[in-house]
Amino acid sequence: MLIENNFVSISDLRDKTSQVIKDVSKVGKKIVLSQNKPIGVFLSLEEYNSLQKVAFEREDANIQDIKAYKQSTHGSEGVEAFSFLNSLK
Repeated sequence: MLIENNFVSISDLRDKTSQVIKDVSKVGKKIVLSQNKPIGVFLSLEEYNSLQKVAFEREDANIQDIKAYKQSTHGSEGVEAFSFLNSLK
C-alpha cells in the first residue's frame, strides 16, 4: 500500500495521483501531504462534509449562546470578555 503512515510526499502525489486518491477513499483516513514538512490534508468527501456539519453546528450554537446572553439580565452589564467566552464552554 502506498500510504502506510498516512503521509504522502508531493512527488508521490504527482507520480501516483490516482493511486493516492483510491487509497484515501479506501483507507478512510486523513492523509497528510508533505513537502519536507506537513502542508495539507486529504480526506474523503464524507469526512469533509462531517467536519463542515460539526463546525456549522458549533458556530450556530455560539451565535445562539450570544443572543441568549444578550437577552438575559447579564447582557446589559459590562462583562470582562474572557469571562464571558469561558462561560460559553
